[in-house]
Amino acid sequence: MGYDTRNPSFTFRFGEYRHGKLTKLAKLNKMPVVDFVRIEILDKFLNGDLVPRAKDDLILEMSKLKLEKIKAEIEYLKLKNRYMETFGTPLSSAATRILKPQIVTTPQQTTALMSPYDEKNNRIQCTDCGILFAWSDRNEWLQQKHEFELHMTNKHNRALTYLEKTVLTDLSFSGVST
Repeated sequence: MGYDTRNPSFTFRFGEYRHGKLTKLAKLNKMPVVDFVRIEILDKFLNGDLVPRAKDDLILEMSKLKLEKIKAEIEYLKLKNRYMETFGTPLSSAATRILKPQIVTTPQQTTALMSPYDEKNNRIQCTDCGILFAWSDRNEWLQQKHEFELHMTNKHNRALTYLEKTVLTDLSFSGVST
């Protein structure tokens, strides 16, 4: 086993941008470019230190959250089925929105920069979680406006923003939602 097999050399070319960037980084660390690439990049990459290990943690955490969401969905469906068996009618849409499991996040004090009214489909959509409020006649339209206000206070623990209040005040019944 010769020196070349024990300590092989690798050669590859960089473009001007990458070479300049590596040269600047090597100068900041006060070492030659070749040593900087070998020690700071290749060795760290081979040891697994260059790539953040948090990626594995994120995948694991995401799997746990997906499992938790599936369990919550199963509980919701069981509750819905028990209601149907007990009373012989399905849950109302308002009760469904209240009982459906939601992902709980920490409340953030951000103001909505987007209007909750979808003019194309003639419906209201929560800008925080995306729940839709649709209607089929004028009475249901009035009910859905009220449901939207309750949703914001009950689910998101906040009052309506100025934009949301303005939209609900200026909104008039213009037909059935699609």
